[in-house]
Amino acid sequence: MNPIKLLIVEDDPIIATDLERAMTKMGYQVVDLLESGEEALELIERDAPDLVLMDIHLEGDLDGIDTAHLISKKKSIPIIYLTSNTDQSTFNRAKLTQPHSFLSKPFRLTDIKHSIDLAFLDHQKADEVPKLDRRASLPYSLNNSIFVKSRDHLVKITLEEIQYIEADSCYCTIHTRNEEHLIVSTLKKFSNSVKLDALLRIHRSFIVNIHKIEKIGDSYVMIGDRSIPIGRSYREELFGKIKRY
Repeated sequence: MNPIKLLIVEDDPIIATDLERAMTKMGYQVVDLLESGEEALELIERDAPDLVLMDIHLEGDLDGIDTAHLISKKKSIPIIYLTSNTDQSTFNRAKLTQPHSFLSKPFRLTDIKHSIDLAFLDHQKADEVPKLDRRASLPYSLNNSIFVKSRDHLVKITLEEIQYIEADSCYCTIHTRNEEHLIVSTLKKFSNSVKLDALLRIHRSFIVNIHKIEKIGDSYVMIGDRSIPIGRSYREELFGKIKRY
């Protein structure tokens, strides 16, 4: 597997050099160290990196946020801000570029590594979404079973197998005792397409099979060794359904 290619855009040469050394030691490939947004845009036109570590204060007329805006118009490249500018107005400007992380200086190298790995994983997922048939990816239920699309066929998952469903952005993961099934769907769309009474939404990110609940706390349920939070707006329906069962 080829190493992730990083571009470091940082106007402090000492910080830039230290970052390059640390990132290289961690197994990443640093394609260049640049001090200005203008230089970064030129390099990205020639040879786009996989990810950009971007300071907000830069040499030249463009700051890091301006540069990120211009990059997004040309390429789909995840950006992580590394900055000492932590005031609210700067953060609000940065949010508009939809960065994958906003790390304040001084930062820990492990935080950068985790942010890079998560950003790259999210970016890969986002790239895969247009290649999938979203309508075909939506599950449907029949006779206490769910059918989900896997490659060119449908897979049957019985209600007895399902423990809980977990949402992550535009994806849902159906957790069974022995395996997981990833589908392209929001939790709301999943709820609308699957009509099984024992599957109950208890949080904005979770649907559970109430038959699999082993313990109920004030703010969580336990299914196996997984603690799943209960959203306040879902408590009444959950406890009402538990009483009926």
